[in-house]
Amino acid sequence: MRSLYDLPGFDVSILRHAFFAVLAPACNAALAQPPAAPAGVCGAPAEQPVAQLTPLVMQPGQTPLPVRGGDGRYHLVYELSLQNFSGERVRAERIQVLDGRTGAQLASLDAATLATRLVVRDRQAVAGEFAASQLRILYLHVVIDHPEDLPVMIGHRLTMTSRDQTVTATAACTNVAPATGLLLDAPLRGARFIAGDGCCDSTRHIRATLPLGSTAYDAQRFAIDWEQLDPRDRIYVGDPRQPGSYVIYGKPAYAVADARVIAAVDGMADSPIGSLPNLTPDKADGNHVILALADGRFALYAHLKPGSVRVSPGDTVRRGQLLGLVGTSGNSSEPHLHFQVTNGPSALMADGIPYLLREFRAARRGVSTAAYDKATTDGNPLATVPLPGPAQHERELPLDLWITDLPE
Repeated sequence: MRSLYDLPGFDVSILRHAFFAVLAPACNAALAQPPAAPAGVCGAPAEQPVAQLTPLVMQPGQTPLPVRGGDGRYHLVYELSLQNFSGERVRAERIQVLDGRTGAQLASLDAATLATRLVVRDRQAVAGEFAASQLRILYLHVVIDHPEDLPVMIGHRLTMTSRDQTVTATAACTNVAPATGLLLDAPLRGARFIAGDGCCDSTRHIRATLPLGSTAYDAQRFAIDWEQLDPRDRIYVGDPRQPGSYVIYGKPAYAVADARVIAAVDGMADSPIGSLPNLTPDKADGNHVILALADGRFALYAHLKPGSVRVSPGDTVRRGQLLGLVGTSGNSSEPHLHFQVTNGPSALMADGIPYLLREFRAARRGVSTAAYDKATTDGNPLATVPLPGPAQHERELPLDLWITDLPE
């Protein structure tokens, strides 16, 4: 699904996943924090640390906020920035995610896996390798099986090689927030809605970090592009150039909670299907509604049908109230509902946060993003695979490509 923030002047195959200008350090290496004592990765070291030169420097971004997924496990989705402070090429060999208090390993990525998760805006970049003074974003997804095992702090041990010299350092310690308890109704009602580009390893939303006002934001970190299948698992039936051929087109979108409307835009035409119009950021959402939820959280409904928005800024809405109809306005390549929750009122200049759906059913998923894209393009039935475990879910987030029945 090509959607929302494919903006003019951006390389949609690369910059949608990356940001940052290259910084030019004045020296060939920098003094970085050395590894902490193993038993206290993120605490004060037991002994005087030994200074160690490391070519790469790690910095954490947003505090990870775990979410219980439909698989019953807890998902931490977050980013680190890694910058080469040297004038030499540096290769990232391995990173371990550690419990900051106990030192226990929570995840480990080898060089090949790291290379797939390190993103940079450089057409000449070598996978997993940093050019001089280059900065990359590392998109991480850590899975914890049981709530009692969730860490309160994590650190990261990075192994790197430059000029045949390999060093390891532990840094980028950050607190981990308690698992989200934000409980919402689904924004749609009915059968066979597919959570396109959802949590937690799809790239088009999670890696959509944008540089806005000299600050990096990832508003789409937990966004979903909701599509709907017909009884034969087709996304559209008929002429793919017509919005009405899509199963989801015109379906009602509802308030996920009691809230206040802070933005309601209507009057934009549906965009031509099959390609993005590359609108400016202020037009990217098309016809849309933003709700102010409780405790500084905000919900965006984007790409609504022209003339369908039923609310106005300043309105108070009740859970389940009709807001508008699904369309394909704004930066949208085909009809769908883009839904996201953020920690700020802007659809762009905020960071995405996870949430839980009150209830849903899901017994299968799309087999892959490639299969999803194929079904969106050719109109043939989506290839699916069964999901393990019970079909009924409560207080969980449906994961990427899950086909869900949402309460009527």
